[in-house]
Amino acid sequence: MLNKIFKFIGICIILCTSQACIYEADVQVQNKVHNAKLENITFANYHIASDLLPGETSETFTITEVDKDKFPKVSQVEFYMTSNGKRVYLKTKASYKLNEDETLLIVIADSTEVINPLLFK
Repeated sequence: MLNKIFKFIGICIILCTSQACIYEADVQVQNKVHNAKLENITFANYHIASDLLPGETSETFTITEVDKDKFPKVSQVEFYMTSNGKRVYLKTKASYKLNEDETLLIVIADSTEVINPLLFK
């Protein structure tokens, strides 16, 4: 009987400590592209924002992982850009690095280098 109690306590301790290991980081995207709306913005396969008008910054998006090895996250930013009634799918040429316990602000501006991955298929 005592053996079952110790076993139960051991399982409870393992479950409690494994749930306590949560690793987080925050991401925001800011649109500084003149006369263009950014839509469906993603970073590392996480949907950051639905749309951003020029000058807007997304709400803070928190990425939560239970495995510390999932950080850092390194990824390009993918989005659709709409301007003058035309819409194009783009990725940043640069990749951005997000470390655990970090807040990363990614600014997409007129000078941000982008590619259209659909042209390279």
